[in-house]
Amino acid sequence: MSFAPNGGIPNGLGGGGLGSLSALGGLAGPVASSVAGSLGPLAGLAGHVDTVQRAMQLAQTGFSLMDKTPGAIAEAINGAANPARLTQLNRYVTLDTPLGPDVLLVSAAVVDEHVNRLPEIHLDLLSHRHDLRPEDLIGQQVKIRFDQQARLSTLERVVASGTGDNDRYFDGYVASFDRAGNPGNVTQYHLTAVPWFWFLTRSTDCRIFQNKTTQDILTEIFQEHGFSDFVFDIRTSQKPLEYVVMYQESYYNFCARLMEQEGLVWTHRYEKDKHFLVIGDSNLLFRPIDGLATVPFAATEASEDSGIDQLHEGRRFGVGKVTFRDFNHQNPSSPLMLVEAGPQNLKHARLDATERFEHQSLYDHGDDGNRYARFAMEAEEAQAHRYTGGGYAWRMTTAGAVTVANHPVLENNQEYVILHVRHEAVNDYTQHSAKLPYRNSFALLPKKVPYRAPRSTPKPVIHGTQSAIVVGPKGEEIYTNGSAVKVHFPWDRRGKKDGSDSMWVRVSQPWAGDGWGAAAIPRIKQEVLVAFNQGDPDNPVIVGRVFNGEQGNPYHGAAGQTMGIKSQTHKGQGSNEIRMTDTNGMQEFFMHAQKDMNTVVENNETHKVLGPMRTVLVATGSEEKQIPQGNLTETIAEKRSTTATTVEVTTPAKDGGGGTQVYMAERGILLKVMDSSISLAPEGIRLEHKGSVILMTDDGVMVNGKRIDLNK
Repeated sequence: MSFAPNGGIPNGLGGGGLGSLSALGGLAGPVASSVAGSLGPLAGLAGHVDTVQRAMQLAQTGFSLMDKTPGAIAEAINGAANPARLTQLNRYVTLDTPLGPDVLLVSAAVVDEHVNRLPEIHLDLLSHRHDLRPEDLIGQQVKIRFDQQARLSTLERVVASGTGDNDRYFDGYVASFDRAGNPGNVTQYHLTAVPWFWFLTRSTDCRIFQNKTTQDILTEIFQEHGFSDFVFDIRTSQKPLEYVVMYQESYYNFCARLMEQEGLVWTHRYEKDKHFLVIGDSNLLFRPIDGLATVPFAATEASEDSGIDQLHEGRRFGVGKVTFRDFNHQNPSSPLMLVEAGPQNLKHARLDATERFEHQSLYDHGDDGNRYARFAMEAEEAQAHRYTGGGYAWRMTTAGAVTVANHPVLENNQEYVILHVRHEAVNDYTQHSAKLPYRNSFALLPKKVPYRAPRSTPKPVIHGTQSAIVVGPKGEEIYTNGSAVKVHFPWDRRGKKDGSDSMWVRVSQPWAGDGWGAAAIPRIKQEVLVAFNQGDPDNPVIVGRVFNGEQGNPYHGAAGQTMGIKSQTHKGQGSNEIRMTDTNGMQEFFMHAQKDMNTVVENNETHKVLGPMRTVLVATGSEEKQIPQGNLTETIAEKRSTTATTVEVTTPAKDGGGGTQVYMAERGILLKVMDSSISLAPEGIRLEHKGSVILMTDDGVMVNGKRIDLNK
């Protein structure tokens, strides 16, 4: 058997040089068995399912393009006596790694390009070194080239060398590197490379973004991670998002779902030495491909450079209407919270009978709701329209748009955006096959149909409640808009605790009516319990408050036998309080007003003191009773005692007449000032001052004094 240490097209292309490798190719038909043979016991381990799947994919690629698997090629080389040393010279697929030239040789390559999904590069590799260390490659950038001149003869390569760069380039960072076979003349390895955006899958976080556009948020995240190779192609104005929470998820998950939510389209554009993440909001993101403005269709023979030989049109049953409904607490009865969007590019039977209804928590205004409903409808339409095919147009890329020509179905000769391309390429190190070393498969969407990705990236759901601390500007004790406060969550590592950490979070109250109810606004530093409407991290509401080690229970030492309500004077000392003590034998209801206490009773008021005493103490000032209409009646079973420096009773005139005071007693009335007194009794009246007395009885008037003057 002869091996080709360097690539090239021999004179006898597709000749009978199969030799013993024909048997290997025949054995490789059952691809899975060949893969299992190359992986050995590894294939049986559940932890390596992804590795096995990648290996089977590469094996299928090799068998499809070479009639043999990469594992079969490695076995053939290892079974040969004194094989030539292999290099990448004139190979169709070449690989540039930090290990140096010709250390790793590509046997088979599968490159998957996607829209709104990460691309992947899978390589089956051969090496004359069996001691390669994964740590020397993991995380490093590698570059792949599809060398179109490698398919030409030596003379053709010389002629083509002056026509410019017609090669196709990919690059990525090594995410996995595995030894796939037993060492021999060559050792088989598997390598997976990913774009820089993939690194965001490895970092998780919790954080809050406020009053920033989607582009601002994405730019901030990418730059924080040290990446600058991204481009925005945003054609419409973006409104800042008031409050967006990233919660216990990877940065990639957060970015992907945010772009899905906002209707953004993203993919990767590859250049010679690097790739760019490109993000747009319309099909204008997909640009004409240099050298591939038109793709010719040939059912039996496709051009090796630009043709396709398969194009299949597909349709799916769609939905006739997308309806969103949301709730805006600032205007809860607003009809704008109900929005609908109908199809623009779907027509089929029974479409009008279908509807997709969702209760959202995405928008506060009808305009935003219409936009989100339109995105959802466009995603439905994009899923319902799909064209798939395959061919040899190696320039096809998901960053591009192409026009199909010469298709027998005239309607299919139109412009498309490319949603997915799988590039499959091989290097045959054992013989030269008549088959082309490259083929692709793809998914297309008519460019006239707007592409939106479905909202498939999961949004975190917060179950139950979370603790948070009320925050506000420095020096303040209360920070509120009247019914809501700002809070800081313990997981928010970037929060400043100055009132900028969150949106205004509404506070649940015992009662909440139209101008009536119960209200107690949590104050700065207090711990509150926060729940999330429908589990949405972007929609918090405070449902409770709890004491903690810094904010203690005022009745902590009462062993649970005392309860009450105690406030705290704002920026001062003291409090208002209602306290109830339930200790047996010491029961008490206590009320305290730090300053004024006002009680208004609009009808009757009754006070009953069933015990032996009632005490009213006015420490300073006065006590005043007013009865503008009606009477004051006091009934005292025994004695009433009034002690005062001065007692003044005034009876004002009423209706032009004199005022009248009436005092009634059954046994007597005594008025006394020092040595002077007036005594009224049933048997008579006695006026007395020291030794002078006037006594009036039924028998007459008696006057007694040291000197009595009459008519003086």
